[in-house]
Amino acid sequence: MRQEVQLISDIHETADLESAVEYCYQQNWTDGLPVIPPTPKAVERILRYLQREPQDIIGIMPPRDGVVTIEAVAVNCVMAGCRPEYVPLVIAALEAILEERFNLNGVQTTTHSCAPLVMVSGPAVKAMKFNTREGAFGNGCRPSAAIGRAVRLALWNIGGGYPGNPCKTTLSHPGYYSFCIAEDPDDNPWEALHVERGFDASDTVVTVTATEGPHLIATGAGYSPAEDVLYILADEIAVLGSPLVTGGDLVLVLGPMAAKKLADAGMSKLEVKRSIMKLATRPVRDMRKRRAGTGDSHPMHWSTLVDMANDNAPVPFIRNTDNLVIIVTGGWGTGGAFCALCPGWGVHGGFTTSKRVIFPND
Repeated sequence: MRQEVQLISDIHETADLESAVEYCYQQNWTDGLPVIPPTPKAVERILRYLQREPQDIIGIMPPRDGVVTIEAVAVNCVMAGCRPEYVPLVIAALEAILEERFNLNGVQTTTHSCAPLVMVSGPAVKAMKFNTREGAFGNGCRPSAAIGRAVRLALWNIGGGYPGNPCKTTLSHPGYYSFCIAEDPDDNPWEALHVERGFDASDTVVTVTATEGPHLIATGAGYSPAEDVLYILADEIAVLGSPLVTGGDLVLVLGPMAAKKLADAGMSKLEVKRSIMKLATRPVRDMRKRRAGTGDSHPMHWSTLVDMANDNAPVPFIRNTDNLVIIVTGGWGTGGAFCALCPGWGVHGGFTTSKRVIFPND
């Protein structure tokens, strides 16, 4: 890219910083939290770091079919508080959610409360000092907060994902402000998420699944045998109100103590997935009580898997091990060995996609 950066974004002048922040509110450029006003100097700094043309197009973002240019991404990254080196991860996350199989139009407009959960794995986790200990989903970590917020602001400002019209999510969740975590490279006893998904260990990869907010699980791994931990994890999944009864993807966030318990029992990640898949069931007699979601004529309805006349037949909530994403992160905690479940949108979309992060000069 040329040293001189040519921006095409409109320039708006305000009297001072306070009025600039208020102006962003007036223009509906913010999701409710204050943003950093994206000055030309700040945007140009990111573009010079990226060494890409400002009008390079990543894709078209639904539901308003906004054009996702590098310049537009840089503007939203400034507003979210990103350092320039964070921006390639934001670009990778946006590329992932723009994949057709992700069904971003549906994710942006559904009544369900699913938001793209951004999961970072690879060398950048340590290099950028992501938090993979206590509070991994929470506050206090600039890269997670800023990258997650930049993705959300892009969905807001470029995609037009405003509540009410066109976004119909009935409740939403706090991940609609920022939703980004990183995999622990030290206490993960198995292969890294991105290696499992076919990338090289030296790659930094962003994996995205549209999910609900995290549901805390007290596994008791500090006191219980591995088989009990698996039962508790599966029991959290197989609940009648979950959209997972139709299939689809889910993210299981294992704290390091629970992961170690399962690995010390000699289980690979794939074996853990297979065990949870086998255990995460409800009998037909329970499933008859569920009237929400897809009807029994839908090809993914649970009745296609079992005999509806057999009250005791187990109905699986996980259709394939590939539907279960396992990531290890968080604090060691106490004997309760807390984990978290992030259920997906079921059969409708938000399916897991991964993109390698391309840094300048790669």
